[in-house]
Amino acid sequence: MQKISGALIIGISSFIMFSCKEKASQSFKVIGTIRNADKLAAPVAGGIADQGTSKSSLKVYLEQVGFGREQPPIIVDSTKITGTIGDFSLSGSGKNDEVFELVFGDNILQVPLINDASEIRIDVDPAAKDELYTIKGSEGSRQLQELINNYSKKSATLDRSFMDLDSLKKHGISDSILSIYTNTKNINLNDLNAYLRSFMNRTENPTLALIALGWASQSFAKPEFDSSILALSKKYPDNIVLKNMKRSYDAQSARQAEMEKQEEANNWVGKQAPDFSMPDVNGKNISLSSFKGKYVLVDFWASWCTPCRGENPNVVRAYQLFKNKNFTVLGVSLDKKKEPWIEAIKDDQLNWTQISDLKFWNSKAVDIFKFEGIPFNILVDPQGKIIAQQLRGDALENKLKELLH
Repeated sequence: MQKISGALIIGISSFIMFSCKEKASQSFKVIGTIRNADKLAAPVAGGIADQGTSKSSLKVYLEQVGFGREQPPIIVDSTKITGTIGDFSLSGSGKNDEVFELVFGDNILQVPLINDASEIRIDVDPAAKDELYTIKGSEGSRQLQELINNYSKKSATLDRSFMDLDSLKKHGISDSILSIYTNTKNINLNDLNAYLRSFMNRTENPTLALIALGWASQSFAKPEFDSSILALSKKYPDNIVLKNMKRSYDAQSARQAEMEKQEEANNWVGKQAPDFSMPDVNGKNISLSSFKGKYVLVDFWASWCTPCRGENPNVVRAYQLFKNKNFTVLGVSLDKKKEPWIEAIKDDQLNWTQISDLKFWNSKAVDIFKFEGIPFNILVDPQGKIIAQQLRGDALENKLKELLH
């Protein structure tokens, strides 16, 4: 499946901070009750908390958090609770639909919320078997709770299926068993993506949609992510966050597409080798097509290229091992002068056909094969088809063993 590259996973927090300047700041309150606070509380300095927790203390903070947590949270209000049960009331201000967090103790429990209402009630019970907290008065916060809970469960299930599959592959399990686990993994992936897709379609809160979109970038195939960001841009045409996000994403996509295009242009494997000819050390024109019927390594190098000279012993070793098994080498040099070229051939014992037009980076070879650095090589089969490229180190010898043993 084609995934979105890391470079295309947008850092959305900067866009949200920028867009906030477009809105007026509004005050809001977060009120509520915490039960079983002793599960989170620390002893008060100077005394030890007894069983009734009458001396236990719990700090509660209201923090504004950056999207994706690229920036540290900002504490906007705090209070203290003493005892097992306590009420709290905290105040903040911000532009509508920003992300805040209610933090209990030293980050022991965090409750994320959206400031889409003037008063938000959050009741907390860390000892609860089901939900640790309930939210009233804020539809955005309620939907965020739903999104986090469902995404966490579905992504955990998907992660387990990936780990199971990786473990089975390492142990050499049969293809039939692997097929069953692969199918399970695909079902879990589709379930996660279907939920994110549904959530983005039904929520009317652009901040929540952006959170879901950020998570979707990790599991959506690129075409689906493209359609999702386009759909949200149409749904919220005046949202500055999405405008900037899509502009940046489109620019990065264009750059990635250009890079992939260049990489594909330089990938010769599976293509017929283009024929070309150059003079050998005696001035006789030698063509690549004259080697048809043999496996031939076309090795692009130069006497002045230190990495090339370092790689030459590997090519010499492979040549000695396989020269009597329908294999040879055609050296193509990017030298500028004949003398150092001839000397390097002798010094490195390159006892195979060598050709060069002595035109440095203006060589016909560079124009044809579009490589941007040397050493560079291609392996051509007896029918003139390129079957490998950039065989460096032991890779050349291993490939020839595979083909000729």
